[in-house]
Parts: sequence; structure tokens; C-alpha cells
Amino acid sequence: MVSIQYVGNRSYVEYTSSINGVRYGWTRQRIQHDIPADLVEMFKNDTSKIWVVLDDKPVAQAKEMAKAIEEPVVEEVVVEEPAPEVVEETVEEVAFDPNWTRNEMVKWFKARGESVPRTATKASLTARAEALMNPATEDSGEGEQ
Repeated sequence: MVSIQYVGNRSYVEYTSSINGVRYGWTRQRIQHDIPADLVEMFKNDTSKIWVVLDDKPVAQAKEMAKAIEEPVVEEVVVEEPAPEVVEETVEEVAFDPNWTRNEMVKWFKARGESVPRTATKASLTARAEALMNPATEDSGEGEQ
């Protein structure tokens, strides 16, 4: 079934079918159903874009899609395989080198979970690394003051 919708500016439009002689009238945005083939062809070939030909095929397809959505979905049985073992690589302890670049020093601190402020200099990072590697020297310095 084909329907025709009038989307033009006139308040009312009328056409007469040459097949059966019946008059079909439209007001703005009105949809007429069961239009004869001669008028359907005329409206399909019209280039003024004041007629919209509504085919029932998309409606039928939409109904089929809705039906498919409502049907129960059969789920496939998923067999879970055991996860492969993750082998953690041991990171060799790299000794701090005061000759490193600042970037290398920051990486060394980050590898140990230490945060590094942006304003830290190489000298302050070197002192901090020495304090981390030798915690006993840090404790003895506090008692003198």
C-alpha cells in the first residue's frame, strides 16, 4: 500500500484519478492512503518536493524488526578458559647515580613509588635519594639540632 502526504504551502489541493475518476484531496501535512497507481507515479516523478510518497515497505520492515527484538534470544554457552598466569618480571635494583640527568632521576623515584615535585633540582633529588638509600644517616642528623 502506498500513501501520499502533501507538504506544500497551499491550504487544500485536489487531484482526480484517470483510472477510476475519483477525486483525492489533501490539506497541509495530510496523508491519503490507497492512492491509485497513476497518481502514485505522478507524485513519484514530481520534482517540486511538495509531495512525499510513503511506502508501506519500511513500515513492514519496522514491524519485523520489532518482532525480532521481542523474540527471546538464545545465548550461546561460553566456556571460560583459565587465564594464563602472569609472570611478573623482577626489576633489578638500579643504584642511584648523581651523574644522571634530572629526567632519569625522576624515573628512578617514580619506579620506587615516590612523588617528585616539579621544582625539585638535581641537587635536591640527589640528597633525597641518598636519604632513601641510607635511612640511618637521616635519623642521626635530626638529633644534633
